[in-house]
Amino acid sequence: MQLIVHSERAGRDFQVQITAPGTPPILPGQTAPAIYVLDGGYDIAGPTGWLLGGAGTMAPAYVIAIGYPPGSPSTRERDLLFAPGTRPDGTIAKGGGGAMFRAFLLEELKPLMETRYPLDPKSAVLFGHSLSGIFTANMLADNPEAFSGYLIASPSLWADPTVVDRLKTVAARAPGRKVFVTWGAKEEAYMVDGGEKISAALSSAPERLILKTKPFEDETHISYYPLAMPAAVPFLLPRAQPIRHPSPINLTREQTQRYFGIYVLSDGRKVTVGEDEDGILLEVDGAPPANILAEALDRFYIHGVDARITFDAGPEPAKAMIFYVNGTEARAVRK
Repeated sequence: MQLIVHSERAGRDFQVQITAPGTPPILPGQTAPAIYVLDGGYDIAGPTGWLLGGAGTMAPAYVIAIGYPPGSPSTRERDLLFAPGTRPDGTIAKGGGGAMFRAFLLEELKPLMETRYPLDPKSAVLFGHSLSGIFTANMLADNPEAFSGYLIASPSLWADPTVVDRLKTVAARAPGRKVFVTWGAKEEAYMVDGGEKISAALSSAPERLILKTKPFEDETHISYYPLAMPAAVPFLLPRAQPIRHPSPINLTREQTQRYFGIYVLSDGRKVTVGEDEDGILLEVDGAPPANILAEALDRFYIHGVDARITFDAGPEPAKAMIFYVNGTEARAVRK
């Protein structure tokens, strides 16, 4: 899903690409984490998050990539820097719009996404690389409560060296926050230095801040970018539990018929259990249908998904079913 979102704070439009997890929330009250990726995620962050969630290496999450509409004037430096900065070659990087861009993220975009999608506001990660990496470091330093996790990749410390001292005190203001700092070991020396200094600043109170640092050997400023999410997000957004891979068993038609019928969730949505050419079919209103496999009498699972279904059956037709999907449990009663 792609949206053009106008920011009153920044006075311009942003292009926002939303990639839903392969197993989005379907149960009453169920939510999912979100990963907010700057620089549009180079168009690979969304597919990467989708694959990682589906593979079971991280909690299924929505990936929200923030970039610019095609053909719009480039305002990247202004948006990501809170003040002009001096590049290593002595030229000046335009800046000064960081506060407005931060307001767009926190006061406009994040509330909009949490209204449109079933997101957990207490489980959100901010991911920035290079200039957006120093923006992410500034967000952690000044607004640590805004996100539960931070992925700071190749931070352009040359643009704002003052962030180091502010990060030294952030642990006391952000207990339990998770931070992943990374860079390519073959980047320019000043970029490596930026990553190392930010990591060192955050190491001042390791008992309060959960920090992980990873330099990618033999990688440059851009070459490691596709590796950053697979390395960081399982740490920042771990699964509630691993996906199970039980062995299916065969049930007779007489045994399976007692599960067939319509059940109702607490929010009024119907759950229909029937059959197709592949076996028992389960359909929840508003979600794609899925075949369920028996692991024991009355106990079923969905292949490749953290989903279990237990029927309250016995010898009679099932009276109810208990769903467990991605850490959330719900009950549906036969209609």
